[in-house]
Amino acid sequence: MENICMTPGQLLEALLAKRGLTSNGLAAQLGGGGLQSAMSRLVAGKIPRAETLRPVAEFFGVDPSVFQTDKAATDCAIELGIERGFADAPTYAGIPSQPKRKIPVVGTAKMGHDGFYEEISSIAGAGDGQIDFHSNDKHSYGLKVRGNSMAPAIRDGWYVIVEPSGTPSEGEYVLVKLTNGAKMVKEFLYRRPDTIELMSVNGGERMTVELGELDDMQAISAVVPPSKWKPE
Repeated sequence: MENICMTPGQLLEALLAKRGLTSNGLAAQLGGGGLQSAMSRLVAGKIPRAETLRPVAEFFGVDPSVFQTDKAATDCAIELGIERGFADAPTYAGIPSQPKRKIPVVGTAKMGHDGFYEEISSIAGAGDGQIDFHSNDKHSYGLKVRGNSMAPAIRDGWYVIVEPSGTPSEGEYVLVKLTNGAKMVKEFLYRRPDTIELMSVNGGERMTVELGELDDMQAISAVVPPSKWKPE
C-alpha cells in the first residue's frame, strides 16, 4: 500500500464509506443526536473529545484515540489497510448504483461470544419474508440476528444482507464458516498467503485463521433495521 497521511476526519469518512454508511445513518443507529454534530465537527477539522466519539470508535472496533491526531489516524488507516485513494474518494447522496431487489430472509442466527453464532432456523431459499434492498448479487440473502453480543454495530432483531457471490474487501463485515462447523461474523482485516486476519465486530480482538481451516467467507454488504423486513 502506498504511503498515506490521513486526518481524523478523513479516517472517519473512509470508515463510513467502507461500510456504506453516512454520518447521519450511523448516528441514528447509535441513538445519539449529539454524535452527528461531533462527527460533522471532526470532518471539518475540529477535534471533539475522545470520550464523545467513543460510541463511533466502538462501532468500528477502534480506539477513540485514532480520532485525536493525524498520526493516530494514519497509523489506524495503515493497520486496517485503508488506501489513500479510497479515503479521498467522494461520496454521493441519492440512488445507489446497485439495483434494488427483493432479498429473501433465509433464517435466524443466535449470536454468541466473540461473533460466533448458531443457526436456530434455516429456510433454504426463502420463506421467512424479504427485504427490499440494493444488491448486485442475485444470490444475496438476509439473516435475522438474535442477541446483543455485537451491539451497537449489529443489534438484536436486525438483519444482515449477505452476498455469497461477492469478494469480501478489507474492513468489511464477513460471515465466516470453518471446516470444523464453527460459524461467526467478523470484520475482515487482510489476507496473507496462508491465513486471513479477522477482528471482532466489537472489542478489537483479533483472530488468525489458516486457509485450510476456512470453509467459506461471504461478504456482509449491509446491516438493516427490522423496519426493512416485509412479508412475502
